[in-house]
Amino acid sequence: MAEITSSRTRLLTLVEIMTMYSDEQNIMSIEEICEKLAEYGYEVSKRNVIADIKVINTTPVKIIQINKPKKGYYLAKSFSQAAINMILEAVYSSPLLSEENCNYIENYLRRNTCLATLDLILDTTEHFRVCLPQRKSCIDSLYNIRVAIRDKKQTEITVARTVIGDSFSQAEMFETVTVNPIKITACNGISAFVFTRAETPDKAEFVNIPRIKSADITDKPSAKFDGDLFSAVNMFTEEKIFCNARDPEWILIKFRQEDAEFIRNCFSSSVYFRKSEEEGYCLAKLMAVVDSRLIGILFTHSDKIEIIKPDNLRDFFNSKINNN
Repeated sequence: MAEITSSRTRLLTLVEIMTMYSDEQNIMSIEEICEKLAEYGYEVSKRNVIADIKVINTTPVKIIQINKPKKGYYLAKSFSQAAINMILEAVYSSPLLSEENCNYIENYLRRNTCLATLDLILDTTEHFRVCLPQRKSCIDSLYNIRVAIRDKKQTEITVARTVIGDSFSQAEMFETVTVNPIKITACNGISAFVFTRAETPDKAEFVNIPRIKSADITDKPSAKFDGDLFSAVNMFTEEKIFCNARDPEWILIKFRQEDAEFIRNCFSSSVYFRKSEEEGYCLAKLMAVVDSRLIGILFTHSDKIEIIKPDNLRDFFNSKINNN
């Protein structure tokens, strides 16, 4: 009886191991499964494991065997790598979800998906809590980039540059760059990949994920980057990275006194006024979400409004105005 009970608990342990560490992107070899079972106190042979898998597959739980690209096994789940990624991107980009909501969804996914897959996404993403338009991106390239970030490996990315032709078409020219991967982040209204080039490891750059056509991991270790992600610039335009906060923050602006009523009418939130030390000018403070609507208002009326705080918003507009 004791031996039967031990056999049953070993089957449950095997299911738990496959649930925690495997999916279609994380294949476990028979040796890895044996090692994990040993950590739980079960010293078993490869033949034992294969026999256990056959028993498990007679139940609604299914363990899939594959031979390519790696020979091994994974537990079939209702959530795929692409589905988890889509769910997390939707969660992070929603302007309607609070931090509590986001944490609840993350915890739910932890209970119902492969931990290794979920941790890979969470650990390689710098979550700036922004409102993002939903864009289709290459799942395979994104996955390879995340693995390269985790394993600290240089990566060859192929990006698309715009080509202007004689007719209306989406013409592109491709460029391959060897980079040191840093993070996937949310910036300038879209998901982006932050990296340094192999030849300039101290300069952080970023490129929008949809512009990446492929990403291949190399055997070379990536160079360490100790700088701030906010110092990154667009690899095509040298535009600085800018992140929209989902939470409201204090905005301080300066304008002419005669434009006070105009300023009040521009914003839906309460505006607090006081005179500036500069003759003929006022300062206004308002609590607002830095989103596309606010940016549009500030940019449209940049001849009337000067941004004082926050610093990243002011620097962003100064660079835009100077470039124009």
